[in-house]
Amino acid sequence: MTTLALPKRWQVPGWGLCLMIAMLGELTYFTFTTRYFAANGVPGILVLAEQFAPTGVLALGMAMVILTGSIDLSAGANASLTAIICGLGLEKGYNMWLCILAAIIAGTLVGLANGLLVALAGIDSLLVTLATQFIVTSILTSLAGAEPPFNFSVTFQGLGQGTVADIPDDVLVFLVLGVATILIVNYTTLGRSLVLTGFSQRAAQYTGIATRKTLASVFTINGAFAGVAGVLLAAYYNSAQPDTGTILLLPAITIVVLGGVDIFGGRGRIGEVIIAGFLLGYLSQGMLIEGNSSLTITMVTGLVLIGALVLKISLERNFRQLLSVRMQRLRTRHP
Repeated sequence: MTTLALPKRWQVPGWGLCLMIAMLGELTYFTFTTRYFAANGVPGILVLAEQFAPTGVLALGMAMVILTGSIDLSAGANASLTAIICGLGLEKGYNMWLCILAAIIAGTLVGLANGLLVALAGIDSLLVTLATQFIVTSILTSLAGAEPPFNFSVTFQGLGQGTVADIPDDVLVFLVLGVATILIVNYTTLGRSLVLTGFSQRAAQYTGIATRKTLASVFTINGAFAGVAGVLLAAYYNSAQPDTGTILLLPAITIVVLGGVDIFGGRGRIGEVIIAGFLLGYLSQGMLIEGNSSLTITMVTGLVLIGALVLKISLERNFRQLLSVRMQRLRTRHP
């Protein structure tokens, strides 16, 4: 007797296509309705992406954490911390690459601390990272002082404002890290482990997966990504403010959820998260150029997220019904 069952967790194969169509639709809309959105053609549209590339980098690390069924509320504060560490080093005249390395190492250590507390102490990631957020915020505010670092070298600013073949440098960093994240999640033991851990941590342990090591590793990687995001923020704004990265936390989580990653872990595609990053980023930039306030943009972002989730759930429900019918036919043919 052949037993056929519908998997408990599945996802619509064409969600990435839906996101792509939505992004092309908004680009078309803003191109024809907003005067300065595409003033210089495709290069001009690409330049707009440099303003939300750091958020995309933060979202990539967050996506891996959420795939395990965890969350990191300290990622934004961690990005601010690394921006200030890098800025302070540059302000004192240290080598640019050493400052960047020190910032990324600092972000990685914060991520490692989160991972160890979650994995070894068994404390819920929400509580751990909430506490870490308060601690890191206090530290970075103290480091920044009354006059946060600003006015860095032209070379360093190029990381956030320069271009290569009309593609902004920070967008290239985002895309490279995006490809690296896809390779990690899809083609490495760590990637399979973090997805299985998110699907069912107990089942993952029964199959021999070191779930504690997986959690510690993914939080550490997320800390490194936050470090990169912080460096890009400092380079783009030519300053390092205490709240520079903190305000990116909610947009980053929104990108992950909009990209189809299950907030409870276990399923999701990094490629769709990358598309969602551009979709949400261009929506915000287009509305800013139109003259909308940040409050309006926040409201519309929330509406878009709700609408996207309703559409996705509806598509998944129909998809599941279709699969159920096909499963029933297979059971009839193969009793």
